[in-house]
Amino acid sequence: MRALQLAAICLFVTAVIVSGIGTAQDVDDSRGEPEIEAYAPETAFVPGEEASLDVTFNNRGDLSDRGREDLETDVITAQSATARIVTDDETEDDVPFDVRTGEQAVGDIGEGTTGPVSFTVVPDADAEPGVYKVPIELEYRHAYNSEIEDGSTIQDERDETETVYVEVEITDRAQFAVVDINSTVQAGTSGLVNVTMRNVADGLARDTDVTATPVDGDISFSTDSGTTDTFVDRWEPGENRTFTYRMDAAADSTERPSTFELDVAYRDNESADATARTVRTGVTPLGEQSFGAQGINSSLQIGEDGHFTAEVTNDGPVPAQDVIVVFDNEAPAVEGVTEEAVPTDPNVVPRETQATVGTLDVGESATVTLEAGIRTDALAGNRTLNIATRYRTADGDVSVSDPLDVVVPVAEEQDVFAVSPATPNATVPSNATPGDTVRYDVVVENTGDERVEDVQAKLFANDPLDATDDEAFVTALEPNESTTMSFEVEIDGSASAKTYATSIDLRYLDEDGDEQLTDTYRLPVDVVESTDPGLLESVLTALTADRRSIILLSVGVFGIAVVYTRGRIATAATRSRDWLQRRLK
Repeated sequence: MRALQLAAICLFVTAVIVSGIGTAQDVDDSRGEPEIEAYAPETAFVPGEEASLDVTFNNRGDLSDRGREDLETDVITAQSATARIVTDDETEDDVPFDVRTGEQAVGDIGEGTTGPVSFTVVPDADAEPGVYKVPIELEYRHAYNSEIEDGSTIQDERDETETVYVEVEITDRAQFAVVDINSTVQAGTSGLVNVTMRNVADGLARDTDVTATPVDGDISFSTDSGTTDTFVDRWEPGENRTFTYRMDAAADSTERPSTFELDVAYRDNESADATARTVRTGVTPLGEQSFGAQGINSSLQIGEDGHFTAEVTNDGPVPAQDVIVVFDNEAPAVEGVTEEAVPTDPNVVPRETQATVGTLDVGESATVTLEAGIRTDALAGNRTLNIATRYRTADGDVSVSDPLDVVVPVAEEQDVFAVSPATPNATVPSNATPGDTVRYDVVVENTGDERVEDVQAKLFANDPLDATDDEAFVTALEPNESTTMSFEVEIDGSASAKTYATSIDLRYLDEDGDEQLTDTYRLPVDVVESTDPGLLESVLTALTADRRSIILLSVGVFGIAVVYTRGRIATAATRSRDWLQRRLK
């Protein structure tokens, strides 16, 4: 009995050992292969719009013989896998994509999920809405058998190529495109940008939010905000919507399209939230408004007020409204040099400082006449005057152009009047002798090109002359018209026979009603020896009517000569004697 029990125990132990050996052999050997499926979390694509197809791979593994866990992992792992989308011309399947991404390296695809792996695709523009299966070809290496032998892992490997499919949907959700853009924004100013967008898909968009973002720093919203949102309650397929933005362009911006992005978020037909792809367009700032100017003619002359005419041209790029030409003769402050404007020509004094032009279309010109005075110490010749245009932009904002240089000639100083003694005789009587009071006639001619009024003349004289009536007046003188003005001059009896100087100046009103004073004109007064015999000679003439009277007169003259040997009486007596002798002969 005891022997039987012992035999039974030995048999059981042997069975257990044998059974253990068999189990160990099963664990050390594993066979199987990968079992891979593909998924795309975002399956909705819009015809004609580039998008990203993100694919995730799920490997469930297929084990035909189970073994140790590490051996099982070996046989179900796809090693060094690559993936590519099979194009339409490689398969009979309908693949509605233009694939922009080639073969992708995936790496090892073990049990569970791997990815996502991104492919850039563009759904065909004419793709019909619906669900499509997109074939993805996988290439990889795997160990279909893995076992432990003598403590070493032995694997049997092979290369595999298989095709998995991912389902995508071509949707008719709303999508948008810019169909027109119009801008009045100019460099250095603000303006309006009108962007017209169209719902180019067949889907309706509700509760739409359009977010606009200027990407380029040359343009910005006038509100200084980085983005602007506009709400649209209902946007039908094929419907256009225009969005208006007030924007600024930097003063140094160039005429090139600056990137402008529009993002549209909405609710689709099923009231699901959707986002359209970003729409990019370009906003091109117009160049800074420019004007040209040139001098046409000028009546400016040294020491006088005058006019100059300038032609101003709108060089564009847009029409200018309410144009006013401003003449200030000042140059803008130069950065780093001065903080204040400085006169461009200190010898020019603006009188009429602005002229209204009105609207100037692009390329249109207008002439303006402005007035200025030229200082007496200036030099004649060409002078550069400074003008500018003040105008309103298309948005009604007031703007001022850069200074415009106008070159105009300035003539030598010219007298408004020609003043000269009357001819043939300036004095009445014509022979002015010491002791006489004479009328002095002066001819005044308007040699200018404008009418002068209230011409008042004043005569000045020095000893031995005295202007006893020194003023004359004439109401007006037309150009080239002359008049004679009369004065009274007293000549001292001690005056010598020679030419003396007098002077005259004229005060008058010019064409603009401004009072002007001329320079001084110097005029001659001729004094001659007297040819009048005087009182004594007249008496002698009367007394020498007969010879007896002559004799008596002669005796009397000699007597007077003896008594008065000096002075004027003696001189007169001598002259009388000489005269008498001539008569006696």
